[in-house]
Amino acid sequence: MTLRLLLALLALPLGAQTSAFGTKVSAEPAPATAPAAAPASAASPTTAGTAAPAAGISDEFVDNSVQISPFRPTLLPEAKSTRTFQLSKLNRLGSTETTKELQRLFSAFATQSIVDGSPAGSSKAVGYLTTVNYSILQDLGDNRYLAKAAWPAAGPNEALAAGVDTMALLLLEKPAKPGDTGKITGMHVGTVAILFTPDFAPLKGRRLTLRREAFLECATLEDSPAGLQRFVEAIAAGAELSATTSETIPCKKCGGLGFTREAQKGQLLDKRVPCGDCASTGKLIISVETKFVP
Repeated sequence: MTLRLLLALLALPLGAQTSAFGTKVSAEPAPATAPAAAPASAASPTTAGTAAPAAGISDEFVDNSVQISPFRPTLLPEAKSTRTFQLSKLNRLGSTETTKELQRLFSAFATQSIVDGSPAGSSKAVGYLTTVNYSILQDLGDNRYLAKAAWPAAGPNEALAAGVDTMALLLLEKPAKPGDTGKITGMHVGTVAILFTPDFAPLKGRRLTLRREAFLECATLEDSPAGLQRFVEAIAAGAELSATTSETIPCKKCGGLGFTREAQKGQLLDKRVPCGDCASTGKLIISVETKFVP
């Protein structure tokens, strides 16, 4: 009797077994006469975590999302020296505070400050300001655009290298569309990583990550006689303002000669050794912060 029951169980088809990882298919298919009891296949939507997408869907799907993340921030140089410009000494005999020097420093201040919504009407820029000529390649959403751009070198000692026909990310104040061209005053905010799907040749349709310079469109202070007058009035009222400029100074190591002297045994003339600090020019270019006081 026991042998008959065992033979009967072995003869029956095994059904699908359910586990914590989904439905496990039996090795033996169900009879053709009972389609409703057919075991679930690996592509069944009821299978948790193991379902494969339908044929053709993965080939047609294109990820059009855009992800922008900081990659390298703007590195602002620290001033190597500081000095004070006192307005009360302006054009006095023996003083370095002249009208021409004030105008030069104000021009530097104007190009390093942007107009914003603060009570003072301006704030110090956190990046280098430069003129950017652009041609829009693709709209990335939220007024962010990938563009072919060109800009001159900016910052002390040309800290921001010039760009010529270079792709860059622009954050514009007004909407634009691919093909638009224009010119903006842009504040360099560093390098960003852009993960997106290009919409232009020859990169169209490819999912890429590009690292590009990023610029924010902004408005600078007015570099004019009226702007200078407001600048002087703000200093007289107690505003703490300063400008950073690149200044040329004599090299201390060689005394501005471009070389140092080295005594030679048995020789009347000293040996001239090129100065490495100033590259034999006798001059150094340093960043100087000028603070303005009444």
